Amino acid sequence: MGKETFERIMGLHAAPTLAGSKPGSLISFKKSNFEDFENLLAAYKKCFACKGISIYRLSENYEYVHIFFYREELLKEALEQETAVAILLSRGYSSLSLSCILAKLKQNFCEKDDFPHEIGLFLGYPPEDVKGFIEHKGQDFLVSGYWKVYSNEAETKKNFEKYACCTREFCDKLSAGVSFAELLTAC
Repeated sequence: MGKETFERIMGLHAAPTLAGSKPGSLISFKKSNFEDFENLLAAYKKCFACKGISIYRLSENYEYVHIFFYREELLKEALEQETAVAILLSRGYSSLSLSCILAKLKQNFCEKDDFPHEIGLFLGYPPEDVKGFIEHKGQDFLVSGYWKVYSNEAETKKNFEKYACCTREFCDKLSAGVSFAELLTAC
């Protein structure tokens, strides 16, 4: 498998981030599914960078790599919200510079048996929902979609639909032959 598979995975799992609708997306790649994953990723790095999309490896082993794709300004905005700052501080983040925050997320990601729950902040989930998930241990939510919702149900459902529509449009255009680079340009 090669670039077509990579682009399809990106569209299915990161279209709202690629389109600038959310700050970040986390994708797990099985490296052996690609002929040369490292060169493939390197080939897209410049395209991502010129569109304001950064790449950060959260964890990696022989078989899998978890890569966080993000838009720096949107991520900073998401992490600077009062409730987000409180969550980060309560989860052991001592510095609020983006490079330190990403390094601490990586540490938490690698050291814990499950995903660090604060990752929702990085993925654009409302801080109130991340807080609710942590406090309720993933139970007693109002609705579940891209994440479990604990507040602002109506507004969140609109976001879910927006993300689903963005993903459909991105993938449909990709299937119709529009190039990945063009889709990033159009976003």
